[in-house]
Amino acid sequence: MNPAHGARNPGAAQDPGAIHDGMEIARLYGEMWRRFQPRRQAISGAAVTPRMLSYLRHLAAAGPLTVGEQADHLGISRATATEVVNRLESKGLVERMRDQRDQRRVFVWLTERGREQTDALAGRNLDDPFLRAVAALPEATRAAVIDGLGAILRAAEESDHNRHEEEVS
Repeated sequence: MNPAHGARNPGAAQDPGAIHDGMEIARLYGEMWRRFQPRRQAISGAAVTPRMLSYLRHLAAAGPLTVGEQADHLGISRATATEVVNRLESKGLVERMRDQRDQRRVFVWLTERGREQTDALAGRNLDDPFLRAVAALPEATRAAVIDGLGAILRAAEESDHNRHEEEVS
């Protein structure tokens, strides 16, 4: 990594190299999103799409969650989480339940049919093109990508924290 482009360099935002690199990363991020966004067609022989199945699997592993908690866990917007939960609920795969201790909180949980659907697809290879592409990379390249993406997320957190500190003071 070029030290002039380092995440800890306070002047990095002004560095022409960092600006160029940021624009290239943003371009590649957009291309990655378009190329690998979850397919929206139903899985053959199932009532769900790959994205819906990822929600069902997450609920099965995590237990009942609010829509907001699910959005946070999956790194998506609450609007997107609400849309998927609504679709799953219309198929009878999840249900909403009020928290007995706090009636304002509403949890989403698998119905019996939702558990059956999740179990039926548990071992199924969904032929995920992203996972296939990652698997084709050499191990050292996968590790470098993981390290790089982690560094970007940490730098964003640090930048957000510093901005918040500046706003408070």
